[in-house]
Amino acid sequence: MDMIQKFPPIHHLLGGHNLQWNEQQQELEICYMALESFTNPRGTVEGGMICAMLDDVMGLFAFLANGKQPATTINLTMDFLRPCQVGQVYTKCRFIKQGKAILNIESEAWQNNKMVARSTANFMVLT
Repeated sequence: MDMIQKFPPIHHLLGGHNLQWNEQQQELEICYMALESFTNPRGTVEGGMICAMLDDVMGLFAFLANGKQPATTINLTMDFLRPCQVGQVYTKCRFIKQGKAILNIESEAWQNNKMVARSTANFMVLT
């Protein structure tokens, strides 16, 4: 996808790759690479880094699924379900509800076929 170069720097910092955009189903999947530098003192990936991955996938989803209009996160909730290890983190994202001004979005982070975290967020469409 040639537009990947226009993605925000955080997307690249998080190792975003293998973007799969399904326009008809309105679903986005992105793999990220959790690095050793993302870990906490216990050696697992810091929750804030997983949150950043999910915020990134939802932000890109908001852009792609809403006519490529920019949108910004106005709130976000996180549920951490199990520790995340260094390595690949697979994310997927979809609408809960698509309004004209507010987009309600949900996302999940997976590792080794187990959900490690999930998030819901509201994005405001910027005009």
